[in-house]
Amino acid sequence: MGALLSGIDEAGRGSVIGPLIIVGLTLKRDKIDLLHKKGVKDSKLFTGISGRRKRSQLAIEIQQNAEKVEVFKIPSTEIDETLKMRPKDNLNLLELRYFYKLIKELNTKEIFLDTISSPHYSMTQISNLIHTNDPSLSLKLIETNKDEIKFTLRNLKKATKNIIISKKADAKYTVVAAASCVAKHIRDLRLREIEQEWDLPEFVLGQGYPNEKDRNLMYFFHEYSNQIKQRSFPFIRYLWEWKHLQQILHKPGKKLDKYF
Repeated sequence: MGALLSGIDEAGRGSVIGPLIIVGLTLKRDKIDLLHKKGVKDSKLFTGISGRRKRSQLAIEIQQNAEKVEVFKIPSTEIDETLKMRPKDNLNLLELRYFYKLIKELNTKEIFLDTISSPHYSMTQISNLIHTNDPSLSLKLIETNKDEIKFTLRNLKKATKNIIISKKADAKYTVVAAASCVAKHIRDLRLREIEQEWDLPEFVLGQGYPNEKDRNLMYFFHEYSNQIKQRSFPFIRYLWEWKHLQQILHKPGKKLDKYF
């Protein structure tokens, strides 16, 4: 009942605004079962205002029940600096570097994480990080298929961690879904903080994702296009290949009305 499990997930990967939030969460097994019964699931499945409100309530409860919560907030400026280095660096590699930091910091026997690209790709990049930065660690493959990879990490003291990288881990493992909900909750709070810091209307940044259905966000890009052209807002990912953003940045002579 008291066994500890950890989950790692992120929120904001596909966003055009705001940070990428990565969370490593440790829970007792009995707490995981309780949270599952209360409706903890993949954060993307909470839709609409009522869904987001429910997710926020659960995220607070998850953090109250967690043994440990580790959070990395990766700002838009760091993401843009990474994207400048393509093809040598990219968002996948950036995210996996932070995942690897969490794997090392979380002191649990089993750690579950959502895959980046594919389980094999994620494990290969983590293996590269080990060889480059932590030669005292050894990696041993236990089981592999197209949807999931299991391997162990062992240090010189022979302490072992079992790592499970899985497609749709936030749907398969409640501890990863819990990390997903906390990450999304923290990111939503950060978007509201950014609006206050920049004296912007409340909720004008919406959810921050490039989606024409997010009318608040589309209003922001339309009404603040002059400041965006000047790259005045450091919370925007200016290298993101979203047509509306790139239209503002590189074709200032065109009327924007047709795009919004």
